Amino acid sequence: MNVKLRICLQFVITFFYTNKRQAGTFFSQVRGYLLYCVSVYLGLALLTLSATPVQAQAAPPPAFDTIVAAATALAIPSVTQPLSPTNIPFAPGEILVGFHNQEGSRAAAATLSALSAQVVEQVTCPVQNLAKGGTYLLHVPEGQELAAIDQLQQDPNVAFAEPNALVYAADETLNAATAKVETPYNVRDPLYQDQQWYLQRINASRAWALAYASDGFQGAFANVQVAIIDSGIDVTHNEFRGRLLNGRNYVEPGTPPQDDAGHGTHVAGLMGAVTNNAEGIAGVAPKLKIDPRRVLKRVGDQIIGAIDDVAQAICDAADAGADIINLSLETSSDNTTLHNAVIYAASKGALLIAASGNSGASNFVSYPGAYNEVIAVAATTYSDRRASYSNAGQQVWLAAPGGERSRSMISTWPATVHCRDNTVGYCTSEGTSMAAAVVSGAAALIKSLRPSLNAEQIRQLLHEAVTPLNESTSAVGSGRLDLQKAVRLLLSGAVQPSTKSLVYTVAPGAAPFTATVRLDNPSLQVQSWRASLLTGSEWVQLQDAVEQQVSGTVTYGKPAYLTLIVTPTQLITGIYVSTLRVDALEPDNTVVSTYVDLNLSVVTSQPYHWYMPLVLQETAPPVTTEAYQWEIPAKAEDRVIYGMTDASTIPVTLPFTYTLRGLSYTTALITADGYVKFPDSSISPSLSNQCMPNLTDPAQAIYGWWANLDPSVQDAHVSTFAPAADRFVVEYENVASAAGISPSYRVSFQIVLYASGDVRLNYRDAPAFQGTLPQVTIGVEAHDGLFYNQVVCSDKTVQLGYLPTSQQSLLFKAQEDIY
Repeated sequence: MNVKLRICLQFVITFFYTNKRQAGTFFSQVRGYLLYCVSVYLGLALLTLSATPVQAQAAPPPAFDTIVAAATALAIPSVTQPLSPTNIPFAPGEILVGFHNQEGSRAAAATLSALSAQVVEQVTCPVQNLAKGGTYLLHVPEGQELAAIDQLQQDPNVAFAEPNALVYAADETLNAATAKVETPYNVRDPLYQDQQWYLQRINASRAWALAYASDGFQGAFANVQVAIIDSGIDVTHNEFRGRLLNGRNYVEPGTPPQDDAGHGTHVAGLMGAVTNNAEGIAGVAPKLKIDPRRVLKRVGDQIIGAIDDVAQAICDAADAGADIINLSLETSSDNTTLHNAVIYAASKGALLIAASGNSGASNFVSYPGAYNEVIAVAATTYSDRRASYSNAGQQVWLAAPGGERSRSMISTWPATVHCRDNTVGYCTSEGTSMAAAVVSGAAALIKSLRPSLNAEQIRQLLHEAVTPLNESTSAVGSGRLDLQKAVRLLLSGAVQPSTKSLVYTVAPGAAPFTATVRLDNPSLQVQSWRASLLTGSEWVQLQDAVEQQVSGTVTYGKPAYLTLIVTPTQLITGIYVSTLRVDALEPDNTVVSTYVDLNLSVVTSQPYHWYMPLVLQETAPPVTTEAYQWEIPAKAEDRVIYGMTDASTIPVTLPFTYTLRGLSYTTALITADGYVKFPDSSISPSLSNQCMPNLTDPAQAIYGWWANLDPSVQDAHVSTFAPAADRFVVEYENVASAAGISPSYRVSFQIVLYASGDVRLNYRDAPAFQGTLPQVTIGVEAHDGLFYNQVVCSDKTVQLGYLPTSQQSLLFKAQEDIY
């Protein structure tokens, strides 16, 4: 039996080193054959080296002939890589050592002491021909594992020494995409949360997260030069430290362009205040050089300047290398001198961005915004409507937040200039000047991430990177700026399969079944792809294949699905492996390939259920999620059950004051459609799920499973209880999809509110879908949709994220994740 065991283990190791990409899935298929090895782990005991070994009661291993047959069926090639410890990923600071006999284990004590090795536990096994003195797990200093192994192997008392190789649990979708909470970009600047609603509205934090992400732009920003032709800038303000060029003062030549009005400083802060310096505000663009050119000055209550200075400043800024020229100023008349300057700057490659004007005209855009060479920006309010003062006209290219007096825009301000808020260093204002500055900041971010883009390309990208509004194009152009969309348009297209391995075990003669792989693209650029099966065509086929290939396109929010038809009916007992290749077809005709392994085991019986795949893949294991929990009341009578009908709502009083992103609630509204809304107010019973941020009702809610649900069906219940003083649970048990939803399903989940403001969503029974997701939204939204964390949104137009699985929990930290 000892020889047989060694052959079994050698077979497994050989397979790993000749089939690395398929290694993890292989183990989940032959887990029955490895039960004998698993029993080693089941028999662990904490002993000293001098203790008498304890014999574990292990189940008999599978028949050796079965193992040999499996090895033969796989036709494993010869080993091409030496089986040395350096090839094996292992637990840091841990090694396994076996001794020839008990006397030898004691005699090796000096060697172990010299290595600073400590006994953690003994690995017991009923047969130990190689290590009759016992096998032990030792702890050694991290980084010294291989050196310790080399030294121990020289000790004659040591039968073997080896790393403690890593193992992970396998499942039918190894490395599969799973539901997970978003990882936001957190802003530490103190005014961001409460006052910079305009950045939250344009999804700035999500744009920054993409810009810094390892699978995005990795924080690689090029410097962008932005000329601000305005009233100058506060050259001493901390928010511009290291970002200012010398600029020029056209009003008082020969002096620094110090701002005496506040307007230019305010505009500059919106664009480029240093983010995360723990002071004041965050600016739109993480990296830029500000070229302040003072052409305006305060005269009484007005901030005015002359056309000749503006025109000269435009030309000088272009000659100085400006990538972007911001013109948060306006005049009501066309002017040849001004237009010629604009044409000159555009010819030099500068992108010019201007305010549409603040007179509230319905069919007139002020100059220079009205010129074709300039992007004219309209202003929107907190509620995403065109501001009443914002000029409209066919020249309006897009809109951005400009605020209104009740919800104005906070930004930098000269300390020596009076602020209407009676504050120092920061002040509020509103206008199309502010909207233009926000767009200039967005253009600077785009240019810094893609320096090769020219002015016209950035202009077109800004036109596309918007959230459409229920307004005319003359009022808001193509829509309100969405910075996240802008960055996603910059991302290179890619094809991301939902899993890298599919594993199935069936009995002989099993009926055909289908397996689905979803393809996603993080970019809003359309990505072409094609897929083909490399092997296994006799038992697996690609649905809708033409000449054994399937092709299509994929973009962010619009995934593609590959359906594999698996036919095991005629297969004999054994292990079958097929590989699906997915090619991303790049515009330059290059091909980037990824692979999905399909592993099928046909077995007569499955008495063993152990999973033990050694992880030798070159990819990381799946991201772990919050440990699964399912809350229960301390006493059955603590649960309150509601007789809810389809589309009904129930107001409840919370057992504590619940604070979500700075707003406190004592009541909530439980809906039949799987979410809890704040505060207690009526909502439309026919409201269908939407993606976040949601600018209409419900706007602040926790979406456990926002869909068209019916809790009145048989065996379904909606209830609440407080399992402890610090949390409150809303439970949806066995709730069904509403009539007419196909395919129908049932779902059981909990929405857990913590007194700390945290939220946890628990899923006891979640439906699984192959292919297109049902309409559903999962996540948390706060503060009129300004802060949110979206796990899933599948509505009539997009599909984002992956559904939770049964026995999964999602935790949202109030101040870290809901952003």
